[in-house]
Amino acid sequence: MESLEQKYAQTLENSNLSLKQRQVLLSSLKLFSEIGFENTTASFIAKEAGVSEGTVFSYFKTKEGILEAILSTFLEQVIPDVIADFSEKKFTANQESFPLFLRSIVRDRLVFIQENQMQVKILLSRSFIDKNISDQLGNVIIHSIIKPISPVLNQFKENGVIRDWSNERIVRYILALSLSYALPMMLNDNEDLDIDEAVNEIVECLSFALVEVK
Repeated sequence: MESLEQKYAQTLENSNLSLKQRQVLLSSLKLFSEIGFENTTASFIAKEAGVSEGTVFSYFKTKEGILEAILSTFLEQVIPDVIADFSEKKFTANQESFPLFLRSIVRDRLVFIQENQMQVKILLSRSFIDKNISDQLGNVIIHSIIKPISPVLNQFKENGVIRDWSNERIVRYILALSLSYALPMMLNDNEDLDIDEAVNEIVECLSFALVEVK
């Protein structure tokens, strides 16, 4: 499974940015992930990127500008691409059962968040203090998922398996509950997430809410 950092590096590789610009952005993401935005200095970024401090700020006027450039690429390209890759593998027709479908996608995404914990934390922490980023992040995630998951959800609804709710509402339920389990892990670096236990509880709760009672 390709990490967010690897996907970001690949996206930059295909951009029109110079090698030094890419080095600054990749080094900044690495440092922001490892020691936090507040603890990262221009000298740290310059050393990690193998450039001078002057070079860092000749491309990006402030540290805030570097973070904005990183987040912009994540929101516009990296996250949609990651969701597209995931959707192609998981959102297939003729699912065995709704609980098994839920279990598969919830486990996959919780493992992904756990393995990319620090990068996801940067995105979420920024969205907590910037409403524009919060709205954009939510819209990108929701609308990137809706189209590929809709045929699967529609099939379950047509077969009378799940409630005839809008697909956006169903997706929001799945995302909100999954995120509620992942958040403590991201907010507290010492917090461990028992993936098996979390998946069981999430699937049980979602099945109770979404499965049509006959």
